[in-house]
Amino acid sequence: MALIHPRSLERWQEWQNSRHRARQIKHTVTGVFRRRGDEAASSAPGFVLHSREGDAGPRLLIGLDSTSPTSRASLLTALPYVRRGVDVLAPAGVDLPELSGSDWTHQNVAIPQAVLRGLGIGSVITLGWHLEVGRIVHEWALAEEISGAVVQHGALTPFAPPLPPRITLLAWSDADAEFYRSGRQDIETRAVGSQLLWQAAHESEDTPADLEERPVFLGQMHGAELSRRITAGAATTFCRAENALYRPHPAETDALSRVAHSVMARRGIEFQDSAIPLHELRGPVVGVFSTGVLEAAVRGLPAWVYGPRTPTWVHEFWDRYGMRTWGGDPTPAPVQPADEPSRLIAQILEGAG
Repeated sequence: MALIHPRSLERWQEWQNSRHRARQIKHTVTGVFRRRGDEAASSAPGFVLHSREGDAGPRLLIGLDSTSPTSRASLLTALPYVRRGVDVLAPAGVDLPELSGSDWTHQNVAIPQAVLRGLGIGSVITLGWHLEVGRIVHEWALAEEISGAVVQHGALTPFAPPLPPRITLLAWSDADAEFYRSGRQDIETRAVGSQLLWQAAHESEDTPADLEERPVFLGQMHGAELSRRITAGAATTFCRAENALYRPHPAETDALSRVAHSVMARRGIEFQDSAIPLHELRGPVVGVFSTGVLEAAVRGLPAWVYGPRTPTWVHEFWDRYGMRTWGGDPTPAPVQPADEPSRLIAQILEGAG
């Protein structure tokens, strides 16, 4: 199976907007009240351009929409290996400690396109163009005929957003590259590995020999890919059968997720504090299609997937990543590249532009 929308970002957004209607209505209503109560702030510039000087030649532009650990691991960990000048466009008000040193300057901008043209940028890189900063960066780069790249930052399902036109995809593997490309001829691919998993593998020596026995089930009710009937149902069935702890995803804060949590608690399921970092887990890990299963496996923890009545694409997903189902041998640790993915990404970017 390939992407459901391999080319049209608009059709993908329509599909995304059709999911979890109640959550979107809540966000729309709260957004209206937030705008009414913060009209003065709305006139302030919405972006910050962080800049660092470097070797002579074309500069690199990084478009960053999120400060999540996966976003920062995928994009900002390459900075120590980049010798050319770098600009990072990000939303205003986000905390980016990687850009806080004396080498960096910071400029508030309202219309990024008006500022970018005079910087001497020769290449751009993002996690995609499905969010605001990424869309700005890639549309500008296409108009200016500047080379672009996208870094894969998570395990891929058929519901991943389509890639921007005429970019180089820096994928975790050749299999992921072909899956994400989905037959498009305007996309070049390079397999560089996953920085997230590479970091997890190099932290695995801290895994204790005396592992806890009680499994932890990773929540995914927030995801648009599967209905809560499947994700909450799998979690409830597994936790009750195996006396497992349920770990809510940090995004499980909407009303429907909270109702599901209450029902699970009434059925005797205990919860793990999701504030505990994943890398601090010390026991078996189970999920439906979570990247956390791969992170646990690469750290040396026993890890499985579990999902009764899941659609065919989920089983294809498990096969592509070598995930093993509960009841058999645990998921083997994903093979890691010889060199750090961020270093490889920097080398590719240094050769672009």
